[in-house]
This record gives sequence, C-alpha cells and structure tokens, in this order.
Amino acid sequence: RDLEQVDHSLREVQAHIERDESQIQDIDRVLAELGPGLDRAQAAEHSSQAALRSAEEAMQAWQSDWEAFNREAGGIQQTGEVERARIEQIETQIHQLVRRRERSVEERDRMSQALDESGLAQVEQDEREQAQRVETAQADLQRVGRELGDLREEDRHVARELDEARGSLQQAQGELASLEALQQAALGQSEGHVTEWLAGQGLESRPRLAQQVAVEGGWDKAVETVLGAYLEAVCVDGIDAVTGALDSLTNGAVGLMETAGRHDGGSTAPHWLLSKVQGPAGLASLLTGVRIADGLPEALAVRRDLDPTESVVTRDGIWLGRDWLRINRQQDDRAGVIQRESRIRELRQSLGTLQDATDGLEERRTAVHGRLEELEQGRDDLQRQVHAAGRQHAELKARLDSARSRLEQTRTQLERLENEAAETESLIGENETKLRDARGRLEEAVTAMAGLETRRVEQEERRATLREQLEVAREKAHVDRSAAQEIAIKVESRRSSKDSTSVALERLRAQLDRYTERRTELAAQLDGASTPLEDQQTELSRLLEMRSQVDKELADARRSVEAAEAKLRDLQEGRMERERSVEARREGMEELKLAAREIEVRQQTLHEQLVETGFDLDTLRAELPEDAGIDAWSEELERLTARVQRLGPINLASIDELKEQSERKEYLDAQSSDLTDALETLENAIRKIDRETRTRFKETFDQVNAGLQEIFPRLFGGGHAYLDLGSEDLLEAGVHVMARPPGKRISTIHLLSGGEKALTAVALVFAIFGLNPAPFCMLDEVDAPLDDANVGRFCDIVREMSDRVQFIFITHNKITMEMAHQLTGVTMHEPGVSRLVAVDIDEAVQMAAM
Repeated sequence: RDLEQVDHSLREVQAHIERDESQIQDIDRVLAELGPGLDRAQAAEHSSQAALRSAEEAMQAWQSDWEAFNREAGGIQQTGEVERARIEQIETQIHQLVRRRERSVEERDRMSQALDESGLAQVEQDEREQAQRVETAQADLQRVGRELGDLREEDRHVARELDEARGSLQQAQGELASLEALQQAALGQSEGHVTEWLAGQGLESRPRLAQQVAVEGGWDKAVETVLGAYLEAVCVDGIDAVTGALDSLTNGAVGLMETAGRHDGGSTAPHWLLSKVQGPAGLASLLTGVRIADGLPEALAVRRDLDPTESVVTRDGIWLGRDWLRINRQQDDRAGVIQRESRIRELRQSLGTLQDATDGLEERRTAVHGRLEELEQGRDDLQRQVHAAGRQHAELKARLDSARSRLEQTRTQLERLENEAAETESLIGENETKLRDARGRLEEAVTAMAGLETRRVEQEERRATLREQLEVAREKAHVDRSAAQEIAIKVESRRSSKDSTSVALERLRAQLDRYTERRTELAAQLDGASTPLEDQQTELSRLLEMRSQVDKELADARRSVEAAEAKLRDLQEGRMERERSVEARREGMEELKLAAREIEVRQQTLHEQLVETGFDLDTLRAELPEDAGIDAWSEELERLTARVQRLGPINLASIDELKEQSERKEYLDAQSSDLTDALETLENAIRKIDRETRTRFKETFDQVNAGLQEIFPRLFGGGHAYLDLGSEDLLEAGVHVMARPPGKRISTIHLLSGGEKALTAVALVFAIFGLNPAPFCMLDEVDAPLDDANVGRFCDIVREMSDRVQFIFITHNKITMEMAHQLTGVTMHEPGVSRLVAVDIDEAVQMAAM
C-alpha cells in the first residue's frame, strides 16, 4: 500500500512539475512583451511629473503673493470694520443716553406729582373703619357658633331618645308579631280544614274565647286547665244559626260559644273560680262548681267536702274532683294562652304610646334640624361677610402699606434721578467727541480699500490661469502614472508568479527525488520480505498439531464437567423439593400462630371491655339465661343494628362534604387526565423530534464525513481523514476529527504543523459547505500558513468549487492571486494618500496579447 501511495504521489508531483514549467514559459513570454511598453510609460510619467511640479511651484508662488495681499487688505478692512463697529456702538450709546435722559425727566415729573400726600389720610381712615366692621362680624359669628353647639347637643340628645324609642317600638312590634303567631297556632286559627269551614260560614274573623277572657293575676294556669280546648271556641252571636252547617265539617274539631251577655267575676263568691274570670256569660256553664285553692294541700282538704258535681283547682293548675285529678304540664304552643293574650293586649296598648312618643321625638328632631339649617345658613352668611370684610381690610391695609412704601421710594428715586441726569449729560458729550474721531479714521480706511480692489482683480485673474494650467498638468500626470502603474503591476505580478513557481518547481523536484528514493526503498523491502516465509510455514504446521492435541484434551475435560454439572443439578432439585416442603409446613405453622394470636387479642380486648364496663366474667356467666345462645344474640344484634341504621346518618353535613369532595376529586381527576395527556403528547413530540434529529444528524454526519474523506487527500496530496462520534448516542456524542497526513502517525493534534491544521480545517469547512452551498463564500487569509505546494492544491479545490459558488478571498499569496478573475487592492503611491486599484485579469490578458 505504501508503494502504491508513493507511485500515486510521484505521478501527482510530475504533473505539478510539468504544469509549473509550462507556467514559467508563459510568464517569460508575457514579460518579454511587457518590457518595452513599461519603459515608454515610465519615461512619459517622469515628463508629466516634471511639468506638474513646475505648475505646482507657480501656483505656490501665486499663493504666497495672494496671502500677502490678503493680509494687507485684511488689516485695512479690519481697521474699517473696527471703526464702523465703534461708530455704531457710540451712536447706540448716545441714543440710549438720550432716551435715558428723557425717561429720567418724565419719571421725575411723574414722581413730583405723586408726592401729594392728601390721599394717604383717606386710606388710613378707611382701614380703621373696615377693621371695626371685621370685629363686629367676628363677634356675631362666635354668638351663632355657640348657639349651633347648643342645638347640636340637643339634636344628639333627641337622636338618642329617638333611637331608644324606635328600638323599643321595634322590639314591641316583634314581640307582638311572635305572640300573635303563637296565639293563632294555639287557638287553632291556622288549621286548614277548620279555617276553611269557618271561612265558609263567615266566622273566620270572629274572636276566640281566650281572646274574650280576662283572668285575675295568678289564676291563668287554673283557668287554662279547666277550660282546656274550650279556649279555642269561636265566639258567635247564636249557635242555632250555625248548626245547619255542621255536616259540612268532615275533618277537624271546632268549638262555638254565644257571646250574649257578659259575666263579671265580682258577682260570684270569692271561693269559686268563676269569681277570678271576666268574659262571655257562657263561661258560667263551664266554670260552675269549680272551687279554688292556693296550693295542693288546701285542695286535698277541700276535696273531701266536694259534691259529685264540684271540683277544686289550684293556682298552678292542679284540678281535683272527689275521685279524680288532672294536671297539665305540657310545654307547647297551647300552654299560657290566657297569659299570652293578656300580654298581647298590653303590647297593643303600649304600641300606641310608643308610636306617639316616636312621632313626637321625630317632630322635635325635625324642628331642631330646621333651626340648625337656619343657623348654619346664617353662620355661612356671617362667615362670608367676615371673609369679605377681612379681604377688604387686608386690601386696605396692603394699600396703606404700599402707599407709604411708594411715598418713601418716590423721595429716594427723585434724588437718584437728579444725579443720573447730570451724569447722562456728561456721558453724551464724551461720546459725541469719540464719534467724530472714529468717523475720520473710517474715511481713511475706505479710501485705502478702494485702491486695493484693482490689485485683487489682477490676482484673481492670475489665479484662474495658473489653476487651469495646474489641472491640465495634474490630469496628464495622473494618466501617465496610471498607465505606468498598470504595466508595472502586470510585470511585477508575472515576475512574482515566476519566482513563486520557480521555488515551487524546485521544491517539487526535491520532493520527486525523495519519492523516488522512497519507492526504491519500498521495492527493496518487498524483495527481501519473501525469505523468512518458509520458516514461518514450518512453525505454523507445528503449532497446528499442538492445537489439535489441546482441543482433544479440552473436549475430554468438557465432558467431565458436563457430567458433574448434571449430577449437581439433580442434587439441587432434590434440595429445592425438600425446601419447598419445609416452607409449606413453616407457612402452616405461621398461620396457626396468627390464629392463636388473634384469639389472644380478642380475649384481651373482651377482658378490657369487661373491665371498662365494670362487669365480672364469672358473674355474667352465672346471670346468663339458660336459653342464651350465639344465634339468638346475633339476631338481637342485627335487630339493634337495623334500628341504628333506620336512624339515618348522624352527621348530616357529611353528605354535602362527600359531594363537595367528590366534585373536587372529579375536577382533580380531570386536571390529572389533562396533564397526563399533555405530558404524553409532549413526550411523543420529544421522541419524534429526537428521532428526526438523529436521522438528519446521521445523514448530515455521513455526508460531511464522505466529503472530508474525499477533500482531505486532495488537499494534502495523500493521507486520509474521517469524522468519529464520541459515543453511541447521536444527540449527546461529540464529533472528533481524525486526520493523518501522508507519511505521519499523529497521536495528538498538537503534533500537526500550522499549515496542516489550517488545511484540515479547510477540508472540514469545504465538506460542510458542499452540503448546501451559499451563493458566495468569503475566505479571509486562509492560505497564510500554507507553503506553495499546499497553496496550489488549495487553489485547485477552490477553482473546482467556483463552478458552483462565487469565492471572495483576502490573500497576500501571489499563487492565490493568479487564480482570481478580479483583483482589488489598496495602494499608497503618495505618502498619506490611499487609493483602490482594481484589475480585471481576463481584460488585462487580452490587453497584453494586443
């Protein structure tokens, strides 16, 4: 392989040598053609440069004369301008002084008139009168303020009383409404069927008996116990008129009582219950024969003397007959009907009183508010008057102070104006003398400037002539210099190309000699490599026989091992079978232990329950019935459990809590599902992107690697290079550039020279650029570290790629410049003056051929 590589390199070097020799012959021919033209151009350039220098010297002489003339004219003109400015300044000062004198006279006359002090006394009198008015208005305002304070205090007192009265009224109204609702329920006025029947008979608005009864204090419970349901009886004018409609009442109970006549309790003996009651006359038929007693002992004593039609009742509602007793202690809406009705009457009477008191307080507060508004309006008027009087007083006082100040200032200013007038007259005389002197000097400067104007015209005509001659000489010198420079650039370019090509040719010839020597050495090595081959064949046969013997021994040993392994597997299977049997028995023993432990725990739990409840186990066993059994008690437990379950849920809020938590769980489950779906979508997208990235990266990597393997040997004249991934993961792997120039074994990049590093980078960049080339490519001094041979190969690659891509490169290498079609450079032919020089190579070659 090395011999083939050397042969390939020899062929390439010979081809380069032939190309360079042909290039040198072409350059010699072009240089011979450009020599005479360069001499003529340089002679013309020297002639035009001499003419340009003469024109420039003449122009410089005129410039000196012109500067001297300008200095002379400038001095005279400056003198004239200075005098003119001085005249204007003096005239302005005189004008200002005259105006100042006139203003001083006017101001002095005006101030003299202002010295009249007769108006000052009137202002002082007005100020004293206005101060008296302000004091009077402030006193009235303070009086109204005190009255307002008293009224506000009264308003607060009335407001508190009104709030208390309204609170009492609202409390009484609320209590009345509650008692009336309870009373209606207690008297059956809210029962559906009875109410409808009474409405049908036109009796729904008739009062009940309890509403017509008045009981002496302390006997309401006794009357309620005796009358009972009769308290709900509807008071009517006559029972006969209603008996015809009794058949229409199919559901409910109703009582009726005629209201004809009135019973007065005072007309009955005091030991009867009827003496404690006032109401309709029909009460007598219900309460006749009912005695009263203060307490139960007294009632029991009276009971022995009662007739069969008589009974006795105590204050607290215990009702006794000779052989019966009745007591009512129900705590419901029907209890306390008479006392409640009495309270309702009291509330109705107090409501009127409270309403009247509230109305009176509201009227009183309205009157107070009206008076407050009047006083506040008056106070506002007084405040406005005080403020207006204060403002007027302040204005008068300010006018007085101002008048006094102006009077003093007027006196001071009169003195100042007298002094200024004298000073102004003196300054006007001095400025008029200066003005006459300045006008004389100005006339002299104007006369001198008229004489200089003729000389200025002559100098300007001379400048136009010299400038035209200078432009003609400069244009001719520029044309001759450009022509000479273009020919010189071409000659120098060809000479540089010849020198670099000659150096490259010498280097290639030396390289050809080295490759020839290397080829001879490789051929000699190949000829001498066939001698030890027979000895190695003999050694190979011997080693093969030894390998056969070792293979047989290895097979016997393997068979022994397999037999031992089979016996070992049988023994292991027996051991595992026994272990499974032991494990099954161990599990059975553990289950029995758990069952025993469970029984112990249950026994201990039952014992703790007996201790907590205070029972003794032996005592319970002795007290158990003979028919006690688990089945019967299980049924009883199920029955009690069913009763407990029929009670319903104890925590009524748990249903709402369960609903709330269930809704929250559904919401969280939906959110979790959305997040899971989104995460899965993202993971799928990531996997898709990774998959596509790996595919595209692998394709790009393979293409760049193939391009690098193709371009690297062409740039180096041999060797090879490739790209290597740092790991198996394409997304995480780093890319390593493995380069081996011809004839070298490189272990690290630091062993490469600067030119080899640059060529390797160029090969990689061109390989990447070949994937998707741009319209143009810019190379900035890429060939700077390369020698001529490598520059030639670099130029070959660039020239080949220029069919598809336009290259713009910056270089100082002449070999690279020869490859270009357009050259653009910066030159400094004159010190400090830079200029661009552009050369079209094809056009230059055509011009040289002509």
